[in-house]
Amino acid sequence: MQFAPGKDLIRSLRHRNFRLFWIGQLISLIGTWMQTVAQAWLVLDLTHSSFKLGVVTALQFLPMLLFSFFTGPFIDYLPKRRIIIAGQTVLMLQAFFLHSCLEGQLKTSNSRKR
Repeated sequence: MQFAPGKDLIRSLRHRNFRLFWIGQLISLIGTWMQTVAQAWLVLDLTHSSFKLGVVTALQFLPMLLFSFFTGPFIDYLPKRRIIIAGQTVLMLQAFFLHSCLEGQLKTSNSRKR
């Protein structure tokens, strides 16, 4: 049996649910990377410290490191679709909250530079 990565991907995208999941994950990951880059850029712009940038970047993964071991067995018993929707909703609300907190600061810092 030969492995053809292009054919298998196209065949799997024929299923509506997988297509929706794949497109949703693509959009979510693009947003996550945009937020990660923007946050790193903001920390570097505000502090001008590569050490603080490294600390903030490392601390982003601390909750996953701490909680994944303990919550993994509990998650197995819950409905996966609801967990994914809840997780994506929380991440979206977090991004909106971060934006609303920093919007005023960014406007004032841009006006000071002129």
